[in-house]
Amino acid sequence: MNRKLDYSSVWKTTQSQLNAHREGVGAISGLFLFLPDWIARLFAGQPDLQGASTPAQMLLAFQDFYFENWPVLLPTGLLGFFGAVAIYVLLTRNDLSTVGSALGKALALLPFYFLVQVSGGLVMLGGFLLFILPGMYLSGRLTPLGPIVVAETERGFSGAFSRAWDLTRGNGWSVFFLTLIVALVASLTAMIIGLIVGLACRLLAGPEGVPFVETGVDAGFGAVIATLMVSLTVAIYRHLSAQDV
Repeated sequence: MNRKLDYSSVWKTTQSQLNAHREGVGAISGLFLFLPDWIARLFAGQPDLQGASTPAQMLLAFQDFYFENWPVLLPTGLLGFFGAVAIYVLLTRNDLSTVGSALGKALALLPFYFLVQVSGGLVMLGGFLLFILPGMYLSGRLTPLGPIVVAETERGFSGAFSRAWDLTRGNGWSVFFLTLIVALVASLTAMIIGLIVGLACRLLAGPEGVPFVETGVDAGFGAVIATLMVSLTVAIYRHLSAQDV
């Protein structure tokens, strides 16, 4: 059985990876995560959740939002998805250490990566619909899917899932809570700073605020959080792989 995940070691690896590849990661994150999200926020806005008090009503609001704004959301979403894959490549493939080579490999892997991630998402969704706890557990067990698809391309579709399941054996809950804690802290920090920026913009420019600035700040933090979570996932994969003997 694998040893328990060491949160401190994983976090140090997360930071060291980003420091080692900060120029390449920064370029990819800025071009494919930040800019598309900023454009989407400027032109599509956010779902109108006023009056949506139940999960079904919230789901309907999101469906209406995406249906009305898909010409903007689809291309910007695909660019963001591609950017995440490219960062995975840059952090996991030592033989592809330049931004250009990482982008090329990410483009080649994109269809397969998309298929695996959508399939994994459906499995987790089934767990959440069945009951919340199975969905949380499955989320932890399938967390390494992204780096596995990129770093171990020879495994194929079923091999990627079996590899993720093997790596996280005995650590499903540990992985889930680590990713949850990091995501919550990062999101709360971004929300607080976003509220402060929004308040400052409204004090300076009136009730309408300064959408160009506010959406830019939100998109910037969104890109930072997405990049952080990719690096965290890679760090988890590395540590679990090192334990897998």
